[in-house]
Amino acid sequence: MAARLAHAVIDRDTFQALRRALPAATKACLQETFGISETTWVKLRDGRPVKQATLERLLERYRRVCGETERRAA
Repeated sequence: MAARLAHAVIDRDTFQALRRALPAATKACLQETFGISETTWVKLRDGRPVKQATLERLLERYRRVCGETERRAA
């Protein structure tokens, strides 16, 4: 029997922060900015669980995007 993968959800405030950092909610932009599919984005939007590893990758990319934005503003 295969081991079950860990899943996680994000809260509404976190989703809104991700949305603000996203230039456009298109397949190409989601993949380029956060490394996720449109299906994963819809799951996050709807409060449904996604794989823990996917969420960690997304949040790491979000931190990088926010860091780049702050550096440009300075």
